[in-house]
Amino acid sequence: MSHIICNARKLKVDVTIESKSISIAVNNHFELIQALLQIADSAFLVSPFLYENFSVFFSDLNLKGKSIELITSCAPRGTDQLKKPFSLRSFGSLVEQNTGTWPKIGVDQSLHSKIYIFLKNGNAFAGIVTSANLTGSGLKTNHETGVLLFDESSLLQLMEEAGSHLDYVNLSKYQIDQLCTAASIMKEKVPDSIDHEIGLKNLLNNYCTPSAGNRSIVIRESAEYYIKVSGVRDRPILVEHRRPFDEPHCELSFAKSPDKIRLGDCLLEVAVGGMCFLSYYSCASPVFERSDKDKAADPDAKRWPYYIFANNLSLHYGMEWFKQPLYYNDIVERFKSKYPGVAVTKAGKDHFIGALQLGHSYIKVTSEFGKFVREEIDVFKC
Repeated sequence: MSHIICNARKLKVDVTIESKSISIAVNNHFELIQALLQIADSAFLVSPFLYENFSVFFSDLNLKGKSIELITSCAPRGTDQLKKPFSLRSFGSLVEQNTGTWPKIGVDQSLHSKIYIFLKNGNAFAGIVTSANLTGSGLKTNHETGVLLFDESSLLQLMEEAGSHLDYVNLSKYQIDQLCTAASIMKEKVPDSIDHEIGLKNLLNNYCTPSAGNRSIVIRESAEYYIKVSGVRDRPILVEHRRPFDEPHCELSFAKSPDKIRLGDCLLEVAVGGMCFLSYYSCASPVFERSDKDKAADPDAKRWPYYIFANNLSLHYGMEWFKQPLYYNDIVERFKSKYPGVAVTKAGKDHFIGALQLGHSYIKVTSEFGKFVREEIDVFKC
């Protein structure tokens, strides 16, 4: 069964959740979404346009114990790129304030769909496919029309389809702050009458994580390459642990400050114990040092006090590397067979294992070797 929802017509409907029927009477998209959000414990929101400030949208909602995922776009349409970063910060901050957790935010630059799906205990019980954007006018005053659906298999299929075309995944608070900074600078320089491209593609490439299916990211030609060592002898990372390395935006920690690593440089992560590659990353921040309080509370923070934010550029590999691990000794052997006259490390060595055994948490390698490793990981299929 389905129901037509319009902003200009009242709707009365019974929503069934776990054999319990709940009656809802609403006047527009806004009231319907609010009512379903109150019932749900998680929601999946898809809209290319957003509220500039989500305070009104969330003001009467109790979000405790709920999770909310958002998919949107940030394309050069009018002033959208100048405003969207602040919309995303408003959305993420308010959700975090009310739930204690930063929400999942994905970007699909070709997005046109408007879909709102609501779940309880993992079961999708209602969803709206509509013309209404996630804006005040879209949900309340525009003449928008949509369909309210209850078929769970269709709702799950809609979620899968919407999530399968993402360009960037899990935008973090730090990443969105960088986009806001860029937008603030550009606001002072450009007129309102044209479509604005604030260099977002470059910003996203520098600061945000591409989806597993987005293989169009290009590391800058002048990027330096480093081996990033993870794990220690008393806590090795082994194949049999089957531990995924698929965190899109993560912290990479170091014993000594990696001062020479720059934004956009590439870090090739290897496992102590497993002797294989885990994933590769692009540096997405300057170097930070943990506070004295953090060092006192956590031995690992004292042991590895420096960190950078980094974007995982090989989510497809990091999710399942343990199924067909790329052992670094094999990689080095194949590299030297193809390029016998080219060193592996910038120090002129034919392997980085000596520096690894000395306890270095990162080792600079040649661009030739770095690109070779990237190619091996990029073509990975388990």
